[in-house]
Parts: sequence; C-alpha cells; structure tokens
Amino acid sequence: MKKKQFLFICLLTAGLILPGTGFTADLTIPEFEMISRGYWEQDSLILRTRGRTELQVSGGYKFGGSLLLGFESENLGYAGRDAPVLDDYADENAYVSALSDYMEDQTTLQFQGAHITYRNLFDTAADFTYFVGRNDRLASAEVFPTEFGTVPIATRYQGYLYFPQNEYRGIHSVHGTGIELSSSFGNEWNRSSLYLYQDSSLGEGNYSVDARFLANFEQLKLELFGGTSFPQKSYGLYRGGLLFHYSPDERGEFFSQIGLPYYAPGDSLNINDFYFLFEPRIHFEYVSVILTLFWHPAMYNMQPTGDDGSADINFNLQFGDPQQSPLSGGVETNFTLETEASSAQDFKLKVTPYLSAITSGVMWNFMINVNILPYSLDEDMVEGIIGVKAEF
Repeated sequence: MKKKQFLFICLLTAGLILPGTGFTADLTIPEFEMISRGYWEQDSLILRTRGRTELQVSGGYKFGGSLLLGFESENLGYAGRDAPVLDDYADENAYVSALSDYMEDQTTLQFQGAHITYRNLFDTAADFTYFVGRNDRLASAEVFPTEFGTVPIATRYQGYLYFPQNEYRGIHSVHGTGIELSSSFGNEWNRSSLYLYQDSSLGEGNYSVDARFLANFEQLKLELFGGTSFPQKSYGLYRGGLLFHYSPDERGEFFSQIGLPYYAPGDSLNINDFYFLFEPRIHFEYVSVILTLFWHPAMYNMQPTGDDGSADINFNLQFGDPQQSPLSGGVETNFTLETEASSAQDFKLKVTPYLSAITSGVMWNFMINVNILPYSLDEDMVEGIIGVKAEF
C-alpha cells in the first residue's frame, strides 16, 4: 500500500473514533455471509465453508467518512489452525506444501476501502467524495434500498451462491483510488454520479471514468451507466449498461440487466461480449413464479470469465414471500446451455429444493443441488448447501 493511502486511512480512522474530533462514529456490519457446501469425494463427505464479512466504521454528516474492513476465505473451516512445524516433517518438500496450504487457508481482517465525503459542496446539492479501494457496484440494484429506501429489487440469482467462480453482482464495479461527484439536483427521485479513478482492476497508471444515473419512481426503477478506461488498447476500453425494474401492481414485476462490460474499438463485437439478465416475476397469494434468463459475458470486471457462450434458464417456484414471511421455500430448476463448439457438454440440468428462513436479522438458506444431466452416479451428483447471511 502506498504511503499516501496509508496516511489517508490512519487520518480517517482517527477522525472517526477519537473523542473530541467532532465526529460521531457508527459501527455497522453491511455484509456477513457464510456458505457451506457439502459433497462426496473419495467416499468421504467434504465440507468447505466460504466466508465473507465487512466491517464499516463511519461518522459525521457534513464531512462524512467511512472505513471498510473485511475478510474473505474460500475455506473458512481451517482458518486459525496452528502453523506446521518443520520438525514434524521428515521431508522438507512436504513441510513446504503444508506451509503453503496453511497460508492459503488463513484469514485476516484486511482493508477493503475508505472514503470521505464533503456534502453540499459550496452550498449546492452536490457531494464530493474521495475514495480508496472498493466503491459502488454499477447496475446491481443494491443502491436502491440504501439511497431511496425501497424494498430490495435485486435478483436472487446472483453472487457466490449461484456463481462460485465469477460471483456476478451487477455489470461493473468501481474499484481503485479516485473521486466521485454526485448530486440529486434538488430532487428526491434521482441521483447522478461521476467517478474518476485509477482503476485497480487494470493496474497502476490506468484510469477509468464512469457516469451513473439513478431514477426511482413508485412503479419504475432505472439505472444507466457508461464508462471508459485509458490508456488501454489503441482507443481505450468502453462499457455501458442498463438496469430496469417495473412493478405495475402486486401481481407482477419485471427485472432486467443489459450491458456491455468490456469493449475495445476495432475488435469484433458479438453476443459473447454482452451481459443479459431478464427476470419476469409473477406473484399469487402464496406462490411466486420467477423465471430468470441469464447470458454470461466473456469479460467481467476487466477479467475473462471463461463462461462465454454460456446461458442459464432458471425456473423458481417459490412458496411464501421472503419479504413478509419468516419462512419460505420452493424448487429451482436450472438449465445451462453451452453454445461454444469446444464445450464437452452442451446441456446441463439441475434441480434444487430450497428452504429460506429469517430469524432475528439472519437469513438462512438450505439448498440441495441434484445434477440430473449429465447423469452420473458419481461424487458430483448431489451437493448440499447451507448459507447464512446476517444483516446488522
């Protein structure tokens, strides 16, 4: 970490937590999630727990600031165990291998991001923010409950629970060191933001500019964004996207995300470059029918996904309303289509019974993935999942 960034974090932390500084500090945990997957391997039941936690210290309104700390582990069950001792290994190579596994499994609280906001810049409706690290996810729908106080509208079909490799959440993420200028222009129904930052996804010396517009109406939610990165390729990199949510009544709603996460002028443009998600939702008194169509992009957050040519059709028959009832469940049927000629399996089918429960701010998800196609009575046929997500 650079000295300037380290000094910035120290000053921010001191301003938030020390008495007499004029700030009132708030401690929140915006994300706390553990997902355990159980599967058979060599006649044994293997459990792997992935964990992610974010700890946010924030305070002050006029000069708003926050510090985001957190950790993420792909195998949380082995975190905190004792380090291997060389004397316990007869072979030095075995010790090096054990030490490597130990270091990979260790989990420590790390810096995730920080920002300071000067609200009502020059007595206008604009806010000026200097940020380091992780910032906003664009076209993810996560901002609507926090910015406008709406109910959650984001799709369930996202994140690590469904995509352990790429964790699709929105179309693009702002991550780096830079500034944000945002304003509502005196209206409560909209918010516009402009980001200028050194893009950590591309490395030092590479900069990105993104612009986002949010609109919130009673029946319609809309987000538009566009951006560019430079110096990249011959003429830079470009991206853009649209999020659309329409709910004319209690019976039905429609959610969609359409975007181009990565494009270099001069390169051929095809369907694999796009991010498409369409989700009609029909609600009856006790039953909801949710159909999700998702086309995977070839590039996501500036990195290859390995999913190009892949499309999902997810049918969710849900009993109960998770926003009104503490208990809900249902059955999901997932079809995966591989359109690339190099794919060994062009059609996959998976059935997932699930149960969701909400208890004292904690959401529990119990799922069983049963792989129907390709059919094989091997170790990968059945996978059990327990997910715990807390909201503080």
